[in-house]
Amino acid sequence: MKSKIISNQSMKNIIPGLLLGIAVAIFSYYASKYLNNLIDYKSLVSSILLGIMIGIIIKNTIGVNKIFATGLDFNVKKILRIGIVILGIRLSISEIFSIGLSGLPIIIACIITGLLAGYLLTRFLSLPSKLGVLIAVGTSICGASAIVATAPGINAKKEEIAYSITVITIFGILAMIIYPFLANILELSEKATGLFLGTSIHETAQVSGAGLIYDETFGTSNVGKSAITVKLVRNLSMIFVIPFMTIMYKKSTDNNSQVFNLKEISKLIPMFIIGFFLMSLIRTTGDILFTSSTLINTESWKDITTQLTSISKFMLIIAMASVGLTTDIKSIKSLGLKPFLVGIVVATIVGTCSLICITIFM
Repeated sequence: MKSKIISNQSMKNIIPGLLLGIAVAIFSYYASKYLNNLIDYKSLVSSILLGIMIGIIIKNTIGVNKIFATGLDFNVKKILRIGIVILGIRLSISEIFSIGLSGLPIIIACIITGLLAGYLLTRFLSLPSKLGVLIAVGTSICGASAIVATAPGINAKKEEIAYSITVITIFGILAMIIYPFLANILELSEKATGLFLGTSIHETAQVSGAGLIYDETFGTSNVGKSAITVKLVRNLSMIFVIPFMTIMYKKSTDNNSQVFNLKEISKLIPMFIIGFFLMSLIRTTGDILFTSSTLINTESWKDITTQLTSISKFMLIIAMASVGLTTDIKSIKSLGLKPFLVGIVVATIVGTCSLICITIFM
């Protein structure tokens, strides 16, 4: 009975922010359609980009009441992950392995470059080593998720965790907005653009947003799914990188190095990655079965996957609008110059490394 009361109370806390995120997402969706029709261009104004910009404007002008906080956090964490899981229906297993394996050399190069750049800059600027480790793993792997996963192993303080997440989030949002247009200016192919976005932007949410911004703006259909697939492969590197960084940190501080066991390492795998692969497995199975099925023909199966893709896209718009609604521009002033400098330099180096590797390997 007690758990039910707690559950009902949690839902009451979530609903205001959930509804606000949905409202901004709906407005963004129809506003982008109206603007595109107005300028007689199919998809110049992205609904996802519009959603995050509207959210940022609302947050930093009229403000967002605390009553919405729990629901907006739910949108950014849960709705986003559910949307990414459903998005797996766009890709077959063979496509995942094809995209993932082709991007593996670039992923590895960007991770190593990001970790080295973060480490060297931290020492050069005499920043606390824990803060440097957190910014480095956040930039090179997957933003806040990697930071939160690394923090306990190096005994990072709450302030250091919050500081590094803020730095990573700021530059991730900037990259999400700028990089799709940079890729178009550089005339990268769809595959190269997916690799660039997936290897150079920090958070899974931001990669998803950037890929869909590119698809919506430039009329493509494969960049978003390629970018997300590359990012999910990059996320899996947490299994190896975070234990390594923790052990190296402990050795450098003369503490007893902790050896991660299998159970602890397994916790580093985000469940939405498994969900994404399961949806891809469903897509692969459906493609095989329904080509000769009398129950569901090929066209009906295609309609189902299209509808699910549309649902996942709208969920991502909700998540991105909620990111905007929780982004406080004033927080930039409180960061201090050095961590801010590390964030922008490492992010730029990782992006440059990605472009150079794409040129070499493709």
